[in-house]
Amino acid sequence: MARPNVTIKVIDESLVAPIGETTSPGIGAMVSRKAMVSDLGNTGEKQSGLMTVEGITDLFGKLRNYAEKTLISEGVTGATLQGLIGVTAAGFINVGAAEGQGVTKAWMKEWWALHNFLQYGSSCLVGQTGTVSNTISNTSSLSDPTIGFDVIFMGDTGDADLTNLTSVVDSKAASDVPVLGVVARSVTDTQKATGANTEFYVNVAGSKYHLNGVGQGNLDASNLILTNLTPDVAGCITRCDRDSYPWFSPAGRVRGRILNVVRLLDNPTISQQDILFDAGINPVVTFPGEGTLLFGDKTGASDTSTLSRINVSRLFIYLRKVINPIARSILFEINDATTRARFALAATTVLEQVRGQRGITDYRIICDETNNPPELVQARVFVADILVKPTIAINYVRITFTNKNLNDNLSASL
Repeated sequence: MARPNVTIKVIDESLVAPIGETTSPGIGAMVSRKAMVSDLGNTGEKQSGLMTVEGITDLFGKLRNYAEKTLISEGVTGATLQGLIGVTAAGFINVGAAEGQGVTKAWMKEWWALHNFLQYGSSCLVGQTGTVSNTISNTSSLSDPTIGFDVIFMGDTGDADLTNLTSVVDSKAASDVPVLGVVARSVTDTQKATGANTEFYVNVAGSKYHLNGVGQGNLDASNLILTNLTPDVAGCITRCDRDSYPWFSPAGRVRGRILNVVRLLDNPTISQQDILFDAGINPVVTFPGEGTLLFGDKTGASDTSTLSRINVSRLFIYLRKVINPIARSILFEINDATTRARFALAATTVLEQVRGQRGITDYRIICDETNNPPELVQARVFVADILVKPTIAINYVRITFTNKNLNDNLSASL
């Protein structure tokens, strides 16, 4: 007979999520044309084709739950089940640079794209396109004007993804809630991708190798993940909502730092950066000792327009969102001096706040009998003209050093 003893077993069913930046009020969206929503979403999300992910911890929780359901469906139970949950979940996305390493899932690239965006602190809506088993999903949920978010990015880089993203951005542009769409381009591209509303598109070149946070093995090429940079640029854009305001540029060392980069697939040369920028495509560049930065803030609009810059486009997106409810509040009111003054006062409050937060330098509201003549009043039309001067972000720095003779009196010459 065995002696009295104590047996202790540790079962590892954990899946540790990496730490991202602090929470941002900005909200992102990702177009997904595969089965990730069907696999990771709850019952309601599967039915609608729209999955909400509150943060990176939530993403890992959904993955762990999916691993458990998968194992149970395969007949795994008891201690064996508990011991395999974390390992299986990690295996679903433990795929290296080459296809076929680890357990391959159809949504592996999209999972990593979503993971990369969530590291910047924002929540994300994932809209599934096409019909998959047990779903009735399409792009309409993301295009719905009652569904609000700030920026949408590509989960993958295929033509179908670009088509789906363009559909959402152009649909939103016609509503009260326009959004920016971030489009993936290669470093050798010279043609920017644009939809019908060019000022709402941000073209970004490049891809990055990053760590497989739930994988195993050495840090060699086979254990790194290659992901396009649109989620990171979308993250930089929503980072502005936390660290400053939408009308600040998301590029540069302050707000444009790209997270979790081992190396870029192609670090653009100076001449390539010039070609990309001239084509309206924003490069991402690694600078020794400084890190990897978004190094451009262009939209798809022409350079002759101030809307060619992300911060100015986002300023007008913000103004549209906050002025629209004010305008709706005067519908069915009497079109007289009192109503016009009420609208002007409410709009002035918004514009003064934006000016105080460095979004505009000046503005003027025209809302009186000059643009509301009797014939328009009789036609039941109310008119307000709001003129604003946006602040301009620095794109070029010019510094001149002058070599002076040491015998000269520098103080006198300055």
